[in-house]
Amino acid sequence: MVKNLAIFATFAAPLALLGTAAYAQGTAAPAAPAAEATAQVAVGATVYDSTGAEVGKVKSVAAPNFVIDTGKNTATLALSALGTSPKGPVLGLTREQLDTAAEKAAADAAAALASAIAVDAPVHASDGTTVIGKIAEVAEADFVLDTGSTKVKMPKTSVANGTNGLFIGLTAQAFAEATKSASPPSASK
Repeated sequence: MVKNLAIFATFAAPLALLGTAAYAQGTAAPAAPAAEATAQVAVGATVYDSTGAEVGKVKSVAAPNFVIDTGKNTATLALSALGTSPKGPVLGLTREQLDTAAEKAAADAAAALASAIAVDAPVHASDGTTVIGKIAEVAEADFVLDTGSTKVKMPKTSVANGTNGLFIGLTAQAFAEATKSASPPSASK
């Protein structure tokens, strides 16, 4: 018997964010020492490119990174990628370059996740080390996780790629509790 676990659908959005790759400093040369830029970066600040054109707004700051919103995409970048100018923080990329890089990183992350969701792949709890089961079956939008004591049907959006492979947004204990109360799948599928 395979249990449907609807609770995992609520983790899709946060895990999607975890699954997207961050575009790092590698292609963005700072215009000034990072320490200066870091001190001046605040949520809501406008970030400019080297020509003075707006790249986007700082959405959040959590050293050593910040999140920038271009209006089309959001990206996590290293604070050290920022320099300073009379107008404010400067990034070595234009808005178009950053959007292109963010979209490529998201596509690459989605492709990597899709290939990682395979039969026999272990799935870890949110700690990234505790294996809660192995994938037994894979379908277009979901997969079946075999925990050894039960089989749970989960949407592909409920997992993300981590350092040790696939993981979910629940601790092992929370997952065990959630699977105890999961309802069996409906016969209409």
